[in-house]
Amino acid sequence: MSWPRRIALAFAIGSLGGLHLFRVDAALADAVGAELIILTTHVQNERDAPVERYKRKLDRKGRFVLTPGIEVYYDKELSEPLWKARYIRTSAGLLQDSVAHQFGYFAVMGRWILHEGDPLQISLHAGPGLIFRETWRDVPGYKADNPLRESEHFLPGYEYLFLILGEVDLLYRLTPNLQGVWSIVPGFPFVIMQNLGLRWSF
Repeated sequence: MSWPRRIALAFAIGSLGGLHLFRVDAALADAVGAELIILTTHVQNERDAPVERYKRKLDRKGRFVLTPGIEVYYDKELSEPLWKARYIRTSAGLLQDSVAHQFGYFAVMGRWILHEGDPLQISLHAGPGLIFRETWRDVPGYKADNPLRESEHFLPGYEYLFLILGEVDLLYRLTPNLQGVWSIVPGFPFVIMQNLGLRWSF
């Protein structure tokens, strides 16, 4: 089994068990979602590698890059709000980054409802997570001066970082159970990602 699949399996098992620690009645989803990861915007001018190595760039400076991928998640309502968060979200994503290497992330996040209207809703998510990508050391001109780490024992061949991840969702109700979603995933001070997808509630 590959390292990303091992991490995904461990994350799934751990997150299901962890839901009980957050006073959730049962580790069954109240809502599930899937989003296409479409566009990444580089915030800073500094780059880990020369822009000409960015295989998916849309502009000369490599500020906008197509990063095709998918994010999936499930939301579970808390029996009691935790720090005003009404839901816990378990989320995982996998995409192709600027140099067409694999990039992935996992997170367990609280879900706060910022605006609850009909048809429009706005929510904020934040919590601990892991990001990882295939090492860029095979990319000519790469400068390994970013916060990502490498290890021969944990995710060999990948750079990784444990950190707090966040996301803002703008949701539009299409049917009583189905919402269209536009997600903004800030990775300051480096990138901002944008996703489009659907969220189904039970």
